[in-house]
Amino acid sequence: MEKPPKVTQREIARIAGVSQATVSMVLNDREYSNVRIPEATRERVRRAIEQTTYVPDPAARRLAGLDNKILGVFTYEAALSRESLDFYGPLLHGIEQEAERLGCDLLFFTSSPVEDGTRKLFHKQTRLRLTDGCILLGQQMDSAELTRLVEEGFPFVAVGRRDEPGVPYVGIDYVTLTGDIVEQAVALGHRRITYAHYGRSTPAAADRLAGLALAAETMQVETTLLSTADSDLSEVAAVIANGTDTVVITEDVFMAEALAVELAEHGKAIPEDLSLAVLGDVEGHSLGGRGMTGFQLPREQLAAEALALLQQLIVRNDKARAKLELRTMIEGSIVAGATLAQLKESR
Repeated sequence: MEKPPKVTQREIARIAGVSQATVSMVLNDREYSNVRIPEATRERVRRAIEQTTYVPDPAARRLAGLDNKILGVFTYEAALSRESLDFYGPLLHGIEQEAERLGCDLLFFTSSPVEDGTRKLFHKQTRLRLTDGCILLGQQMDSAELTRLVEEGFPFVAVGRRDEPGVPYVGIDYVTLTGDIVEQAVALGHRRITYAHYGRSTPAAADRLAGLALAAETMQVETTLLSTADSDLSEVAAVIANGTDTVVITEDVFMAEALAVELAEHGKAIPEDLSLAVLGDVEGHSLGGRGMTGFQLPREQLAAEALALLQQLIVRNDKARAKLELRTMIEGSIVAGATLAQLKESR
């Protein structure tokens, strides 16, 4: 991706028809300034900044003592809907607690509209530049936007592993957790597993698949992959019900709950006829009163460590930042549950 040309305050001043000093004062919005700037002038400067997507140098602002003590939180998907809170709730709680500890305020970006299921960080309505740095949340992030943030030197941390060069992140080790689930299934006598997933191309989805492939090879397990991107859930359920695999593993708990309903239509009960496990957090979820087998993910810790890393990126100089560990993987744990059962001889 070609790095965008640098826009200077002088260029902003030329477009707005004001002095460079006026641009500087509007950017910094210094309450102690003795110069009163008419609102119409401020608006011309703001429009020129928006037109050029001017990026103030974060290092220069820090050296000038202009930190706002405001950290941004951007979610690529809607985070506060009833459906999304199960995923985002613990993350937002962890961010809130860490922000309180750091003495920072949070700015939750909601002005960018959700279009086709996602938001754009660089949408003209997103007030990214009001913050000292930003936490990014989302199951599917925009790779081009992450690359642009890296190139512009804007402090940010992604929650979840990323493949883009230079992107700081704190993520979950799904490869190891997936292997642990397969190991539990093998210990209970299972050797044939179906993995039902969404067919996403995210790093977390790739890590689950990698963990499954590694465990299958190591433990000599036969695996079948079924994607809802290729078939709807009812068709997936029909394939499973008519097959010979004895364990169904799903990508998340919502797919597990929906798939259990579909399998019941085919006369398959869990765990009597088929065992089931989830490669996602199962806290607060059950099937027929039985606790589900899956992950317990330290999502509050994940978010708190991401915010702590962001703060370090903001306050340290370039030399000190170069010594930071920018990529951290956190371990989760397995919830034994009751949906993964001992294989019956008749299966």
